[in-house]
Amino acid sequence: MSIRKSMLLCGLLLVAGCVQAGARHAPAQACSPARAEAADAMVDKLDDWAAVGRFFKAYRQSDDGYIAEGSSDAIAQLLARQWETLPKLQALIRQEPALRPFVLRHVNSTLDTDELDRIERNASESCPSGGASLCADLRQAAEQASK
Repeated sequence: MSIRKSMLLCGLLLVAGCVQAGARHAPAQACSPARAEAADAMVDKLDDWAAVGRFFKAYRQSDDGYIAEGSSDAIAQLLARQWETLPKLQALIRQEPALRPFVLRHVNSTLDTDELDRIERNASESCPSGGASLCADLRQAAEQASK
């Protein structure tokens, strides 16, 4: 086989692999206007980790723009003001590991500096049993967002 054909074959295999990988990670449902409206309504009800878990399962594909900002605010409130509930988040993450990066992504620069400081302090000083890794990631996310 010529070098040119080998390069072409490699390129095609690379493209096929990317397409296949993209298909595995594509959201199950696109975010229609109706789903975005439902997601927006649910953001106002994210007052505990169970609700965050339900939102993640039902509407993660709609978690963008103003909806994501609302999600970030709700998650920050839980981490800053209801830190004692973190074991419930840990339990949900054990059941649904993809929830962890979702939560970490919402500890971001859209949050109030006081909330970020409180999240960082909670993660540094009050980490629950078995939560060292999650606390370290939350602390790092809050530090990065503060910069």
